[in-house]
Amino acid sequence: MKPIDPAGFEALFRENTDPWNYASSPFEAFKRRELLRACGTRPYGRGLELACANGETSRHLIRRCLSLLAVDASPTVIAAARTRVQVPGLTFATARLPEDTPRGPFDLIVASEILYYLPETDMALLLDQLMSILAPGGRIVLLHHIVAFDDAAQPPALAQARARTRLGRRLHPVWSRRHRRFEVTALEKARSGESSR
Repeated sequence: MKPIDPAGFEALFRENTDPWNYASSPFEAFKRRELLRACGTRPYGRGLELACANGETSRHLIRRCLSLLAVDASPTVIAAARTRVQVPGLTFATARLPEDTPRGPFDLIVASEILYYLPETDMALLLDQLMSILAPGGRIVLLHHIVAFDDAAQPPALAQARARTRLGRRLHPVWSRRHRRFEVTALEKARSGESSR
């Protein structure tokens, strides 16, 4: 099967803005709890969520941030998110990655279930951009499936491992949990004056 691209996601969301039952699936709720654990307990100033879909995770992340920018490549799903999740400090925007990566700095960046849809070169570029827009002391959280599926541009487990390795060259790992179907990892940037290692 051909890897799905932004046009494919737009077509998918035009048919159904919640094709994975984010709002009602117990499995999706479990993944979301693990993602929030990886974010830690401290409050953040400015947050960025990549591939936010219909905003179900955004409504939880905004509770950890003073402001949150949630982006997705699909205009249809962004319109749906704006309608269903209206919370002060939360902004939804259309952005195709890596070319439309928002400008930082951000104190928290969440990349969940997106990297394996990107070709390896695009993923590497995006990860480098994320490191550059992460504020000193900021945290990046990655959550991705590790079980193979048909429309990914990269094998899911390999994409997560590549991302963890690339980010780990400049950031400090602070959290990691591997489950049967997915893995969540968090890494932090050294504060100004601190060594990253």
